[in-house]
Amino acid sequence: MSNFRIAVIGAEQLDPDHHIALNQLSERGLVSAFALDAAASEQGFEALRHAMKVDALDAITFAGPRAELRDWAVFALQNGWPIYSTHAVTSTIEDMVEIRRAEQMAANAVIQFGLTARHHESVQTAKTKAASGEYGRLLTARGVCGCSGGNATDSVIFDPGPQLIDLLHLFAGPFQDISGFSDLDRTLEPGTETNVFATLRTHSGTLANIHISASQWRPTFRLELGFERGYLWLEGLNSQHHNFGQEVLVYARTDGHVVMHETVDRFEQSNGAKAALEAFLNRLRDRTTPATGTSQDAFDTLNTIQRVLAADPVFSPAEERHAS
Repeated sequence: MSNFRIAVIGAEQLDPDHHIALNQLSERGLVSAFALDAAASEQGFEALRHAMKVDALDAITFAGPRAELRDWAVFALQNGWPIYSTHAVTSTIEDMVEIRRAEQMAANAVIQFGLTARHHESVQTAKTKAASGEYGRLLTARGVCGCSGGNATDSVIFDPGPQLIDLLHLFAGPFQDISGFSDLDRTLEPGTETNVFATLRTHSGTLANIHISASQWRPTFRLELGFERGYLWLEGLNSQHHNFGQEVLVYARTDGHVVMHETVDRFEQSNGAKAALEAFLNRLRDRTTPATGTSQDAFDTLNTIQRVLAADPVFSPAEERHAS
């Protein structure tokens, strides 16, 4: 199948990067997108059920409120329909558990979450260099994700914070120990944080430090990776949604004594969302294609976020029920 008919649930809330990506894929004849602005209710489900029944649609993209993601995802999986979420994670671990349960019960289920930063060209280049072994073992990782303020429907800890956490998992792996602090003017509800600091450690001893901020006047997306024999610094993230600046990869290796010439690669295109959607389409064509942005990836990212929030000694009693 060369053209996939996709219902975009919550199309009015589609972020600019995914909107542009769908238009580009449509121009190439790979996708036909149809808006379906319906709430997660039986009435909204019925419209989708009818479209699928008459063979008018092939898959679903969810862009509506994150609070409704669980209901739509479970509904789609229970009916055997592929679903792509523009959100990187759900609102709670409990929501992720319900989605993963529905996925495991469905045959040949396809669900992908919008962990798009891992698809950006700078990240892919850095991943290739790290995997080459030329830089040795990863010793440290330091990340900053900062915006100049959130909006009424989201928070920095849930967007774009998960993109940074996912990259930490991609390069460093799962974390065994986590300590952290959140600002004291937040409420007990996760997602109201304006600043979060955390220190993390993997089983192998890699140390990581992160700062996720909604009060940083200069939007910043940075990941500094320190290896035994050099460094890789990811700076900026091409995006129509967040003004993080142009993607730059700074890297250098050492012979053990002298740092070799530092190189700076600049990347012009913003193809993260497009590459993520193309990976989703490839899975629709061939279910044996390696999956990306899986429910496990989203679960691990959200679990780390919740553990960071639960690590604050002031708020840990309220957060313990959200973390696992």
